[in-house]
Amino acid sequence: MHSDRHGGFWAALTHEAVKEAAGDPKTYSSADGVSIPRAHGILSPPIAFDPPEHTAYRRIIQRQFTRRGAARYEPLLRRLVRDRLAELVEQGSADVVPALSRYLAPIAIAVILGLPPEDGTRFVEWTARILMTAAAGDRAENQRLTEEFAAYISGHLDRGCDEEAVISVIGTGRIDGRPLTLEERLGMILLLVMAGHETTVHSISTMIYHVATVDGLRDRLIADPALIPSMIDESLRLEAPVVALSRTVRGGAELGGRTLEDGERTLLVFGSANHDPAVFDRPEEFVCPRDRNPHVAFGSGIHRCIGEHLARLEMRIVAEELLALAPEYRIADGYRPEWRSGPITRGLTTLPVVFP
Repeated sequence: MHSDRHGGFWAALTHEAVKEAAGDPKTYSSADGVSIPRAHGILSPPIAFDPPEHTAYRRIIQRQFTRRGAARYEPLLRRLVRDRLAELVEQGSADVVPALSRYLAPIAIAVILGLPPEDGTRFVEWTARILMTAAAGDRAENQRLTEEFAAYISGHLDRGCDEEAVISVIGTGRIDGRPLTLEERLGMILLLVMAGHETTVHSISTMIYHVATVDGLRDRLIADPALIPSMIDESLRLEAPVVALSRTVRGGAELGGRTLEDGERTLLVFGSANHDPAVFDRPEEFVCPRDRNPHVAFGSGIHRCIGEHLARLEMRIVAEELLALAPEYRIADGYRPEWRSGPITRGLTTLPVVFP
């Protein structure tokens, strides 16, 4: 379909159309930005680049985000989740969006970057302020914040980090034989924080909600914990934390029976593709396990989310520890879900939980 808003754009809604566009970066370019309306002012490698630049940037950090790379952080993350849940259970109730999801996600980002875990929340807030001032066109404040951020990052690089930490890998990264510029380094780190924070917060919170509210799901997971990965996939499918990302058409294209002209913007709506009845039986129901679940909650093609394995790990740890420590938890009486939606992400604003 076509919208006249934000200068006009096409929206790819079916699973087939989203996969086709995501799989053709030559025709559907990311170089003009990946959000509608466009975000300006922040260099964002590798997401806002096409091959070969995209490939070169992504290769620098790829190894740290493999399944094996993410697994090295499981003991620490599990200890953090277990300790926090023990505190919340002792309290008897909590809003788990700020108390658990927004607690864990910044720490996980800080740890994988190679920064002190206690700096995680500060780091995320810092990044948000940089983005807000860039969007508002406040160049003076944006420059001040960026310089502070650069000094913080440079300080950690100068002191030396684990050579396997992402910040170290970015710090020593090279493109075509040259070192990354400071702008490129900061852009990559900012992107990892942006992409890995809000989306993970939403994914964890929505999963906790589904486990508590889908009829019979909790009991099946307790009886057979091997179902947890399938539950995670279905939670991501039903409520994708990344709603959509955009592309710009190069040279014209045919998509979903429509003719798209050179330069037109195209929004790949992952949330819609994940509910396509041509691909998913009973698409509006939580079905666990599904015989086949080719959801695109992590995107598709060369820009598929590089932090997928870390996100899955965090979700699995939370599910396992929650069902072990507080299997009878319930959503507070009278609660009605309210969703925060932006140009890219969507998730629950609150989730009050009672621990009997």
